[in-house]
Amino acid sequence: MRILHIVHGFPPEVIGGTETYAEALSRCLLTRGHECVVLAGSGRAAPEPSLSIEDQNDLLVTRYVRVAGQSDRWTAEYDADAEGLVRRLLALVNPDVVHLHHWRWLTNNLVAICADLGIPRVVTLHDAWTTCPRIHRIRGDGEFCSDPVATAPCMSCAERSPWQGDEEIARALTLRREMMEAELALAEAVIVPSEAHRRFIMTLLDLPEDRLIVLPHGALPTLAVRQGRGRAREFPQRPLQIGHWGYLIDLKGTHLILEAVHRLRDPSAVQLHLIGTAGEQAYERRLRELAQGIPVQFHGAYDPADLEGFDLDLAVFASIASESYSFALDEALRLGLPVLVPDRGALPERIGSAGLTFRAGDAGDLARRLQEILDAPEVLEAMRRGIRPETLFSMEAHVTMLEKIYEDAAHASTPKTESPTPYLKLIAHAKRQLLEREAALLEREAALQSRLAQSQQALHDTGALLEQTRHTLERLQADHASLLTYVQRLKQTPLVRLHELLTKLSGGA
Repeated sequence: MRILHIVHGFPPEVIGGTETYAEALSRCLLTRGHECVVLAGSGRAAPEPSLSIEDQNDLLVTRYVRVAGQSDRWTAEYDADAEGLVRRLLALVNPDVVHLHHWRWLTNNLVAICADLGIPRVVTLHDAWTTCPRIHRIRGDGEFCSDPVATAPCMSCAERSPWQGDEEIARALTLRREMMEAELALAEAVIVPSEAHRRFIMTLLDLPEDRLIVLPHGALPTLAVRQGRGRAREFPQRPLQIGHWGYLIDLKGTHLILEAVHRLRDPSAVQLHLIGTAGEQAYERRLRELAQGIPVQFHGAYDPADLEGFDLDLAVFASIASESYSFALDEALRLGLPVLVPDRGALPERIGSAGLTFRAGDAGDLARRLQEILDAPEVLEAMRRGIRPETLFSMEAHVTMLEKIYEDAAHASTPKTESPTPYLKLIAHAKRQLLEREAALLEREAALQSRLAQSQQALHDTGALLEQTRHTLERLQADHASLLTYVQRLKQTPLVRLHELLTKLSGGA
């Protein structure tokens, strides 16, 4: 089959769970005799929208390069330039099936475009983007949101520009919900990587019970399975060596781990290893401030293979979001490491007896779990015995099942049909937004003209006042000169004459 994978970013420009999976999947499909092409979004920009095409070790990767200065806000998720270029690419590639992993950095009607062209569509929901303008359902205050789309407090939570009023945001939210519903309805198959993610999405969207297919990701062959520990000295003969890796971002709860270590009875009983780079400088400063006074090492950027060089006892992942799978967890299990994970998303159901959970977002509860291990080292050993890396779903098994989904989608796909509804909604929204912006600009122009007229009048009045002040100053200067002349004459008058003058002035004889 000829398969086009569409994803928001792709290595080496963007490296994350979804992007790494898309690359590994594409290469596995190539080895099984399929033709694969990738269309990815990009963080780059140019004076004109374009497609940048390159061969990455026999994998053809096309990146959509956006116009410089183009808005990246959720209210601008539809991109007419991207649609035009995607249609041209689809005509050139002529895929048997399109596998969509994400819409972001491209345009929000990708499934509708493929349906319009009669191309079979498969979608994998890697996160909560279809249900949340903020992508991961983390509110502005950092709290997790589990409210269904229809009742979620998006009006007060979704990011907006200063000039966007409530009415415009309300319409944009409604349009976004309708567009996402149309996109999912037009897909022949919708995949989620875990049962937990299926339940989560089902609580947020009004979907048929059997709409989502649970297909675990195939494990990435980046690490060999570690057999046994083989160390002469380990916990409790030394401080508990805790590892945390991946992007160090607030979404992943890295700060919670540092806060938890501070709350231990004796923080020196552990050694924390933070492996990876911070997504933002402000967040890195926050982490380094939290690291003051406790045993922490920042190891910086890494390759997955580097994890084998760390002598760790425990892995801790503290994501605030609802994780749909987690390749970091796969890596921990392959390394033979017990894990502590939040009680949200796919992580609790995936660890089995190889780890313990704590309340998501709660540093105090994470500290409680760590203290349990410090107080009773046998807890760690029990978790270690529960590790079953051989149960991880292999990429080969994953692709075998995915091939069946592709085949079913290709046979179930309807012929090319016009699907005007999403486009009509987009056009109507764009027209109304344009009219409102023009009206707002005219209103603002009128207000500015009025302010300009007022300023000109004030300037005229100020000029007149300055002129009047100038004349007054000139008179004062003349009076001052006369007074100086009179005083000078008084100084030159003989004292006797001055006495006579003073006597006459006082009425004397």
